[in-house]
Amino acid sequence: MYDLKKELQEQAEKQEVIIPEALSDALFHHKITGKQRKFILLLVHSEGLHTATHCALQAGYAKDSAVVRASELQNPEKYPLVAKAIESERRAIVERYKCTQERSLSTLARIRDKASESGNWNAAVAAETRRGQIAGLYVDKKEILTGTIDSMSRDEVEKKLQDLKEQYSIETTFEEVKELENKS
Repeated sequence: MYDLKKELQEQAEKQEVIIPEALSDALFHHKITGKQRKFILLLVHSEGLHTATHCALQAGYAKDSAVVRASELQNPEKYPLVAKAIESERRAIVERYKCTQERSLSTLARIRDKASESGNWNAAVAAETRRGQIAGLYVDKKEILTGTIDSMSRDEVEKKLQDLKEQYSIETTFEEVKELENKS
């Protein structure tokens, strides 16, 4: 019979466990144990990659109690400090990786500087261009026109041509062509 607990325990024993750096001060409350701290860090920083049970195993909880321990540690009624620390660490991660205008500008400045130092001028120019766009220095103006010349009267077409001529300083000469009478 397939034993999920046994497989997770074997995987946890085979892999070297790397504990991520804590981003929240809540993890350092004097009542939170080292094993609980490891569980919190592994759970939050491997969100979606590992189950809570797997994180409990990697944190050092026994394979026979890892499922129960993982559930209990996330329960604010049983372990309020641990549940609070989990939420605090999640908020700290969101804050750390939040995209802001200032963060984008500074990141692009670092990319530009590194690209310039290495002589990669295309990347340096692209990064600086993006910085200018974020700062609002470049305006990407697009005009979408609807309708066709077929729906315009002759006077409207002539007026539009005159407006374009004035707008773009188009120098032209033209002569009016008179319609030929049909001689049939």
